[in-house]
Amino acid sequence: MEICAGRHVLAPNVWTKSVEVYDATVRLAAPQPAAFAAALARIDAALPQHRGLFGVFTPDSSDQTSVSTDCPRLLGQIALTLQSQARPPATTFLRVTHTGEPGLFRIVLQAHDPVLAAACLREAAAILDRGLAGDLPDLAPLVDRLTELADDVCVGPGTMLIVRAAAARGIPWRRIGRECMVQLGHGIRQRRIWTAVTDRTSSIAEGIAVNKQLTKDVLAAAGVPVPLGRVVSSVDEAWEAAQAVGLPVVVKPADGNHGRGVFLNLSCREEIERAFPVASKEGRRVQAVVIERYVPGIEHRLLVVGGRMVACAKGEHIYVTGDGRHSIAELIDLQINSDPRRGRSEAMPNKTVVLDATVLAQLDQEGVTPETVPADGRRVLVKQIGTHGLDVTASVHPEMAATAVRAARAVGLDIAGIDLIAREIERPPREQGAAVCEVNAGPQLIIHAHPSQGPGQPVGEAIVDLLFSTAAPGRIPIVAMLGSGVAADRGSDATASATLTARILERILLAAGRTPGLTCGTGKWLAGWLCSAEPNVTADAARDLMVSPDIDAAVCELDWRSLAARGFPFDLCDVLVIDRLRATDVSRADAAAGVSPLAVVEALVDTIATAGTIVLVDGDTTTADLAARSGRTVIAVEPPADPATVATAVATALGIPPDAISSGLADSQAHTRGIS
Repeated sequence: MEICAGRHVLAPNVWTKSVEVYDATVRLAAPQPAAFAAALARIDAALPQHRGLFGVFTPDSSDQTSVSTDCPRLLGQIALTLQSQARPPATTFLRVTHTGEPGLFRIVLQAHDPVLAAACLREAAAILDRGLAGDLPDLAPLVDRLTELADDVCVGPGTMLIVRAAAARGIPWRRIGRECMVQLGHGIRQRRIWTAVTDRTSSIAEGIAVNKQLTKDVLAAAGVPVPLGRVVSSVDEAWEAAQAVGLPVVVKPADGNHGRGVFLNLSCREEIERAFPVASKEGRRVQAVVIERYVPGIEHRLLVVGGRMVACAKGEHIYVTGDGRHSIAELIDLQINSDPRRGRSEAMPNKTVVLDATVLAQLDQEGVTPETVPADGRRVLVKQIGTHGLDVTASVHPEMAATAVRAARAVGLDIAGIDLIAREIERPPREQGAAVCEVNAGPQLIIHAHPSQGPGQPVGEAIVDLLFSTAAPGRIPIVAMLGSGVAADRGSDATASATLTARILERILLAAGRTPGLTCGTGKWLAGWLCSAEPNVTADAARDLMVSPDIDAAVCELDWRSLAARGFPFDLCDVLVIDRLRATDVSRADAAAGVSPLAVVEALVDTIATAGTIVLVDGDTTTADLAARSGRTVIAVEPPADPATVATAVATALGIPPDAISSGLADSQAHTRGIS
């Protein structure tokens, strides 16, 4: 079995409007029906999630011809199952077609990320080969490796909460680069997020938040209750500080995160001496350590968005209960880590409990070791922080919420996770000595959206509401011009016409006071500035155009072959110009690749806004019928269809005033010489 080629295809595309896909060409030999049936049984036993996602695999028939088509379908299903295990939610979109060459198939499968999808397809091929050979191993280690890969390459689960909330409001999005930075909206109407950090998050505020002592200084000055403490750099200083602030104390890194290296309720020098080096090593930038007075109570995480407390998760003290037979280490796996809401993946609200220095220190306080077998019924405290369970948003006392909001404002964060220690979140903070111990920039969101108990909170929606007003969809007008394809037909009449039309339309938009972006066969322009003189008619060129924060309109000339290969650069456009594109414009290579302009046009028509327009230039019967059935307004431009006439029709559809159209047409004569 050989994976010959693969490519990432954006959404929407010729296969589906909703998901990105990985388009692979695979060569495989059809096994004997009996061998295939045996392999299927082995795979379902080793990967039971396959049957859960796709049901019982039903071959088309029992003959050899059926097996040759069933094998690539099973391969795609295994790959999708692996991807679903590595990074929820489940992925199920799959298309399998025969290329016409014996043993060569095209497998198109849903992709959370192209790197992850390619890896899952490779591993699926290995699983299928080994299943046919009869030596299929335990797949749990493989799923763990793919989960680690997903954490490295996929957009994070918190970011996806925001993305899905934006998509539900009709706001377009795209990932920029290989990091977790996401652009919401297009052009001048865009906003950017990086996990729960926005383009309006102050870098000074972030700098304050990562420095725990500086955060406390700022909060105390602003009247927010904080535990007394100080920063130290040695064990001797730590003990001196502990005596000064009052025992018991907390020892933690000056700039750590996720509760790593945090030791609570330490009452003697020996405990502080053991905790200090661990806390020092867990610092992200410096090895300084914070010593602060221990505040009794439960840690609560309050999420503040735009000056409003929108969610609160109650922390949990984690215990194991002895049975007189198992050690504490075994009980941690049996009673805690067996919870399906725990895991090593970033997609899990709570993480697997490991026997790190923090847990070992807690066990030491309990007078036990990991090897201790506690008596039946004895409860042993394993961990005090780092786990959030019950959603208590509805129970938060107004003064508690106000304290969290004041803390976020004092630091200067538009989105903040406030760690507040209180015995009861339902009571005012002063009555119980509650205190804010940390303020987090870019806080975890999934603990609020998917708590272990209680209702999930719409935290993604709250952030989108902060970024975009109710009436702002983050969109700019987009004109897509589909010609016969510059890359393949350079110099053809249709190509020159589409390019000239695009250039004229840009001048009309400028005359109307707009700031357009343009990609076409002779270059790329931003606000009238030529930034590339190379042909820019690909899907990627048009998609990149939308990143410019200056433009308030976009004109994109597109090669249909690029759209077939890479997907569409937008999910919605206002005007689609089909310029002399024939359903029969398919070369021998295009036919072999299984693409056609008609398939592209059919899919592209679905991206036109309901109130949008199709401008059909010298169309053939097929494209004319397709446009007529679309339900959109259709403007037919018959031969001779000069570029100025087409540009005028498009500008009129966009609502450009007649005087601006006339001015733009006159201006275009000076800027489009040499293109005819």
